[in-house]
Amino acid sequence: MRCSAEGSGRAATIKTVPQPVFAQAERRSFLLPILLALVALGVAVAVAIHYFPATTIDINHVRTEVASTRTVFSGSPIAGVSEIDETLFVASTVRIDNQLRVPIYLDNFRLTVTNQQDQEMTVKAAEKKELPDLQTNFAALKPLLATPLLRDLAIEPGKAAEGTLLFPVRLSKNAWDARKSAVIKVDVYHQPAVYVTIPK
Repeated sequence: MRCSAEGSGRAATIKTVPQPVFAQAERRSFLLPILLALVALGVAVAVAIHYFPATTIDINHVRTEVASTRTVFSGSPIAGVSEIDETLFVASTVRIDNQLRVPIYLDNFRLTVTNQQDQEMTVKAAEKKELPDLQTNFAALKPLLATPLLRDLAIEPGKAAEGTLLFPVRLSKNAWDARKSAVIKVDVYHQPAVYVTIPK
């Protein structure tokens, strides 16, 4: 502030200096960065869902029936020796539900039977090309295989497949009934295998 006086008889003149005004920076809007972050998050979730499915493949036991067969192979007529082949056919119907977001393709089927002494026997399911001959040679199998479950079957997302697997097991009916456990393993291409237990 500056004051000046030009004589005792004149009023003093006061000159005021205007106060400085500081311009404030314009406030940034966070709307655009937030929207971009949400879009990026959405893309990441979509990619994760596509490449890393969060759900599972379910398998359930529907029913199991068995057919005991006994085949006698005659030996040399001179020796009079014959060989007896006893095979138990285990026909298990299972249902597989594809709860993934991608199709699945069935690969192989195995049955592992464990006896009371914890000894295991693993057998593969009969293949498609074997089924006609088996049904011809063993008539009791025909009604058990109305809908076989086949290898390389595709199951679409959200769909299910139900069918029967036929396992030829070198056991007697009594040994089967006395088993400790029997577990079916279903291999799936590019996915973990799934397991289901046949109840006693």
